Amino acid sequence: MPDGTNKGILDIRDALELARNMRMDLIEVAPNADPPVCRIIDYGRFIYERDKKERAARKSQKTIEVKGVQLRPKTTEHHLAFKIRAARRFLQAGNKVKLNMRFRGREVANQHVALRLIDRFLQELADIGVVEVAPSMEGKALVAVVAPTPATLAAAHLKSTQQRIAAEREADRAAGYNEEEEEIEEIEEADEDGEGEGEVLNGQVTELTETASAKALTKEQEAELRRRQNREKLAQKRANEQFGLP
Repeated sequence: MPDGTNKGILDIRDALELARNMRMDLIEVAPNADPPVCRIIDYGRFIYERDKKERAARKSQKTIEVKGVQLRPKTTEHHLAFKIRAARRFLQAGNKVKLNMRFRGREVANQHVALRLIDRFLQELADIGVVEVAPSMEGKALVAVVAPTPATLAAAHLKSTQQRIAAEREADRAAGYNEEEEEIEEIEEADEDGEGEGEVLNGQVTELTETASAKALTKEQEAELRRRQNREKLAQKRANEQFGLP
């Protein structure tokens, strides 16, 4: 019954007549019981309330992204402080952080230096994150993954948290550090290792490359050309990930 009362064992015809008189529906909820158990409810309203709850649950869900932070064994204290703050913002926003310590040449022989730097970085995140993947070698890079703690994840949707993150990000940008360049930096390093050699993504980059070969560029112009190329590669990488392309 809608009010929770139990009418006992009824003939199916009597139960249907009772539901019809109440302008409601007879719904079988336990068909394998002996005898089967049914409820008299407003089925249309039941479906509406269920869909409403599902919509609210989907709205509150957050897709967890993996944000990259690029490190080098020779990363200076000044830049390390910026990168630690960026990693903390990523975690506070509810995202995971992938630390990528890339080696060049004979730097790989001094992994103990890189491990100390990674350990120090992880200690700076210990109050808001938990190590999901311990530091390990992947190719020419030492990699670790940190996930937000449940408390950090729960606070990520708060307006105060989002405002604090935005303010800190703007302060770092004013100081000359842009966390969005982290992924571009990763692509640059991959290209220097020969992983992205000769790749051209669209006509705009081709045109810039031809212009660069037609006349000598200054160091600033070459750096800007390289940044534009890497931004195009990053955009293509994100598009491929979004649509499941190789």
